Amino acid sequence: MISLGLVISINIFAWNSCGLGILNKRYSIWNRLLNSNVDICFLLETKKDNCCDSFIRNLWNVVTVKWAFIKFVGKSEGIIVMWDSSTFKVNSIEFGGQWISLCGKHINSSFNCMVVGVYAASSVQDRVKLWEDITTLKFAFDLPMVVIGDFNEILHAHERSSGYINHLGSAAFRNFLSDCALIEFKLQGSRLTWFRGGSMSCIDRAFASPEFHLQLPFLSLCRYPRGCLITVNCFFRHQR
Repeated sequence: MISLGLVISINIFAWNSCGLGILNKRYSIWNRLLNSNVDICFLLETKKDNCCDSFIRNLWNVVTVKWAFIKFVGKSEGIIVMWDSSTFKVNSIEFGGQWISLCGKHINSSFNCMVVGVYAASSVQDRVKLWEDITTLKFAFDLPMVVIGDFNEILHAHERSSGYINHLGSAAFRNFLSDCALIEFKLQGSRLTWFRGGSMSCIDRAFASPEFHLQLPFLSLCRYPRGCLITVNCFFRHQR
């Protein structure tokens, strides 16, 4: 019979940093990582053309933390991904100019999956290339997938305060989600995630494949300033 339910959580954090040159930003990231039990962290739009262990330690000073990054060059604004190797074992790292992915296993649950962080470009043409890359990635690895980050695109007019929608870009985004069968996480607390002056929109989002939702049924997406934190709580029951 079922005797015990054990709650195991996976926390994935994505923050659009708009550059990491300011000390206060780095402190905010350090504080969030210290207090959120994060397993995987994506820092987007870093505007960094180099990275090193000492810089990572100033952000997340845990001895089991590993990292990889895409440098700021050309149309790539730079992405850093960090993960706690004591909770998530990475088997392979894949990347393109607008995305980076970790294929691996959540150690406590033995759940194999792919976690992708994206920072989408401003042009529709470049974003279409991003959608193509992730679609190819999904079918190449055939793993439950979660995709989180700044998609720089909306699906509905009400997701932007001005009501403006680029129908060509929105249609390409919608087709990508359909082709990959990605289901959006429901955002807790606010329907908008990006703010500049009087402009607001919902471009920081997270999506996951049906297998991810089925394996980890208790999912929530919370908004922080310039970031989203996915908290996944899953009950694993032991038989006796």
